[in-house]
Amino acid sequence: MKGLKKGLLSLMLLSALGWTVAPLSTGAALADNAAPATPAAKPAPAKTPVKKPAAKKAVKKKKVVKKPMRAAHKGAPVFVGSIAHLDMNASPMTITVVRNAGKKSEFVFGGDLSSRTAIFKGRKKVHMSALQEGQKVVLRYHRAHGTLVVTAIHIR
Repeated sequence: MKGLKKGLLSLMLLSALGWTVAPLSTGAALADNAAPATPAAKPAPAKTPVKKPAAKKAVKKKKVVKKPMRAAHKGAPVFVGSIAHLDMNASPMTITVVRNAGKKSEFVFGGDLSSRTAIFKGRKKVHMSALQEGQKVVLRYHRAHGTLVVTAIHIR
């Protein structure tokens, strides 16, 4: 190791002075008593640093914040199904919604619509003309004077 350090230091000194050292490349450049040059061994490939696989980053889970429901809808019963019949000319207007249509466990809901019934498509409030037979809906309702009154309709 000491010899290698001395050799490197001497090469650095020569290069600082501007001198160059050329390696012997052919046998003709050798002295008469020198042995002919043997083919140079291939230099060992330089070691490339092995990249370690990146550690998996911890995924932060977002906390789901539930928005409080409006007081009018809190605890209100819900019915999910598709519109079977809609009568806008009746007084009061009526809607019939069916769950599991045509099956043994078919369930029919009939309720009255009022002028205060809110109709939504997504988060947007729409007019009653947006309701059509066959649409899937979610109804919120309450009992009033012996009938079921629909308070909100959400079109899916």
